Amino acid sequence: MAQTKTLMEKEIMESPKVAQKLVTSQWGAILKAAEAIRVYKPRFVVLVARGTSDNACTYARYLIEKEWKVPVSLAAPGVTTLYNSKIDYRGGLVIGVSQSGQGPDVCDVIQTARSQSALTVGLTNNKKSRLAQEAKYVIDLSCGPEKSVAATKTYTSELVALYGLIMAVTYGEKVKNILKSLPKLIAQGCKLSQAIWEHSHRFMYLSSCVVVGRGFHYGLAQESALKLKECAQVMAHAYSTADFHHGPKTLAGKDFPVILIAPPGPTLKGTLALLAELNERGAFVIAFSSVPQVLKKASVPIRIPGGDEIVNPIGIAPMIQTLALIVATVKGLNPDQPPYLKKVTQTK
Repeated sequence: MAQTKTLMEKEIMESPKVAQKLVTSQWGAILKAAEAIRVYKPRFVVLVARGTSDNACTYARYLIEKEWKVPVSLAAPGVTTLYNSKIDYRGGLVIGVSQSGQGPDVCDVIQTARSQSALTVGLTNNKKSRLAQEAKYVIDLSCGPEKSVAATKTYTSELVALYGLIMAVTYGEKVKNILKSLPKLIAQGCKLSQAIWEHSHRFMYLSSCVVVGRGFHYGLAQESALKLKECAQVMAHAYSTADFHHGPKTLAGKDFPVILIAPPGPTLKGTLALLAELNERGAFVIAFSSVPQVLKKASVPIRIPGGDEIVNPIGIAPMIQTLALIVATVKGLNPDQPPYLKKVTQTK
C-alpha cells in the first residue's frame, strides 16, 4: 500500500515488474554477450559509470572477481577526458553502465575501448542512446520512463542485468532459473519496506550518518548513502565494515546514527563484532538483516529478504531506496525533485 503520492515510491514499487520484463525480453541479449565474453577470455575488466550506476558496478566488481578470477577496475573517465591520457584497453572487457546512455565521459571510454578492439558491453535504459551505439553488445534495462530524479527501478534493473551477465558467463543457461526468481525477491523487499514506515518518526531529525556494509553489500551501502544525500539532504558516508575500523568509527559515539547492512555469510562475524562495539558506545543502529542476533541488538531492526548472499542485495535495493524516501518525507522534502539536480547529468 502506497504511503506517499511521489513518483519515487511509485517507481520503487514498479521494480519487480521491471525485473520480470528484463529477464523475459533480454535473456537472449545476455546470453549473446556472455558467450562473446567466454570466447574473448578477457585478462581484465574495466567498469565505466557515474553516480548510482557506479554503485551498481561496485557490486559487479565483487561478483566478477569471485566468479571469473580476473582483476576489475572502476574507471576514472576524467583521466582520458580531462588529462588526455591514452589508456590501453587491448585484451580487456569494458562495460559501460548508464541509465540514460548519454554521459559523454562513459561513452567516450567505450568508444576508445572499442576502437582498440577491446570487447565492449553497454547497459542502458535508452536503446537509442549513444552508449547503445558505441558498445558492441547492449542490454536494455527495460525500465520504461523513470520520472523521479532519483534512480530507483533503474538501479535495481542494473543489478539484475549485471548479475545475469556475469553469472551467464560462468554457468550459461543454468542461470535463467535464478534470474526468474529475482522479481519475486525484489517484490519481497518492497513488501518488507513497509515496516520502515513504523519507525519514520525516528528519522525526522536525521542530518548525518554512516552506512556500513561489506563484500557484495558494499555497493549497496554506497547507494544508500547517495540516496540519503540527494533525496533527504543527509550527510551520509558509506564504508566497508573493514575500512570503518581505520579511523571513521571514531564518529560513532552515543546516539550517532549507523545504518548497518548485515546479511548472513562470510562478513557476518566482523559485523557482529562491530555491532557489539556500537552498542557499547550507545550508537543509534538501524540494521538491515535477516540474522536474529543482529535484529535483537539493533535500535531499529529491519528484516531483509533471505536467500543467497550474492543475490540478496538485489532484494534489499528497494528497501534502502524506501528509507531515503521516508527520511525525505518526514523532513518535508520532495524526493522527486531534489534541489540543484537534474535527471540526466552530463560530465566530461
